[in-house]
Amino acid sequence: MKKNKFSIFIFVLFLASFVACKKSDDPAPIISGKYEKGVLVINEGNFSEGNGSLSFLFPNDSLANGIFENENGGLKIGGTIQSVNSYLSGTNKKLAVVTNRKDQVILADADSLNFMAVVYPEADKRLDNPVSFAAIGEKGFVSNWGDINQAFGNYPKGFLTEINLKNNTFSRKIALDGVRPQDVIAANNKLYVTVSNGSDIYVYDSNGNFLKNIPVEQSPDKMLIDKNGKIWVICNNEPDYVNFTDNEGTLLRINPETDAVEQSIPNVPCGSYNSKIAYYNDKIYSLRDKKVFVIDTTNSSVNELISNDFSLYGIGVNPNNGDLYLGEYIFASSSRVRQLSKEGDLIREYLVGIGTNGFLFF
Repeated sequence: MKKNKFSIFIFVLFLASFVACKKSDDPAPIISGKYEKGVLVINEGNFSEGNGSLSFLFPNDSLANGIFENENGGLKIGGTIQSVNSYLSGTNKKLAVVTNRKDQVILADADSLNFMAVVYPEADKRLDNPVSFAAIGEKGFVSNWGDINQAFGNYPKGFLTEINLKNNTFSRKIALDGVRPQDVIAANNKLYVTVSNGSDIYVYDSNGNFLKNIPVEQSPDKMLIDKNGKIWVICNNEPDYVNFTDNEGTLLRINPETDAVEQSIPNVPCGSYNSKIAYYNDKIYSLRDKKVFVIDTTNSSVNELISNDFSLYGIGVNPNNGDLYLGEYIFASSSRVRQLSKEGDLIREYLVGIGTNGFLFF
C-alpha cells in the first residue's frame, strides 16, 4: 500500500475508535480494602469523552467498577487509557496509568489504588500522545507519538519521556525524530522500543542512552516477556487495510542478553494496527477481529482457538491458571469481559467500563 494511503487510514482509525457517545452507567460500589490479589481491568474509554476507567475482578468473582475514583474521593482519570503498567519502587508495587486526550501519566499505589502523583505535558509538551510505560530502577520511560498532525506524516516527531520515580517528576525528553514509538518494555536492564512506522526495535541502556537498532519485520507492535526472560514482539508486516480480518503478521523472539532474533513465526493472525498478544506456558495468544488464535512457540504452529460473537479489543492470560480474559471492542457503551478456560470454554462474563483494552494480574 502506498504510504499516503497508509497514513490517512491510520489517522482515521485513530480518531474513529474514540468518537462514540458515552452511555450512562450505574455508579460503582464503594470499595474498602486492598487490591493485592485479582484482575485489574483496563477500560480505555472513548476519545471524545476522555472517560477511561479501571475495574477489578476479585478472587471471589465479584466485580467493582470505577475503582480509581472510589479510592480517591471521586478523582477521575480524565483521559483515554492507552496502557497501565506495574513497577516496583523499592519493595512497593506501583502503577503507571498512561492516557492521551488528556496527555498524562498518573502514578498510584497498586495495592490501594491511592493516587500518588501525575506528570502533565506542561508548556514544553513533556508528554504528547503517550502510549506505553516501562521502568528500569528509579527511572520510568514513556513512548510518545508527538504532535498528531505530524505522527502519520513523512517525518513524525516521536520521543520518550523520562520520569524520576524517586520523586515522581519529569526528567527529560529523548528525541526519536522520524519515527512513531509504540510499545516499550524493560529487560536485562535495557529498554526496548517498537517503531510502528518502521522495521526496527530501538534499544537503550538503563540511563536512557541509545545503544542500537534491532532489525525486525515491518511495523513491530506489542511486546511481552516469556518465562525464560526472552522478548516476543508481534510485527504487523504490511497490513491489509482493506480486508482487516485477513491480516497476518510475524512473531519474533529476541534474546535480551545478545539482542539477537532467535525465532521467527510467520503467518500469525493479528490486527492491522495496535495488535494485542498474551503469553502462557510456551503459548502466545493473538487477536484478530472476533477470533482468538493460539501459537505454540515450541513448534511454531498457529491454530484458531475460538470464534467469538463480538469483536475483541483486549486480551490477557492469568499466569496462575491459564484462564483467558477477553475485552470487547466497543466505545458507545460498557464493554463485556469474558473469562475463558485455556481450552476456550466460557467460565463467566462481566460488564465493565468502555473499550476494555487489557488486563493486569495480581
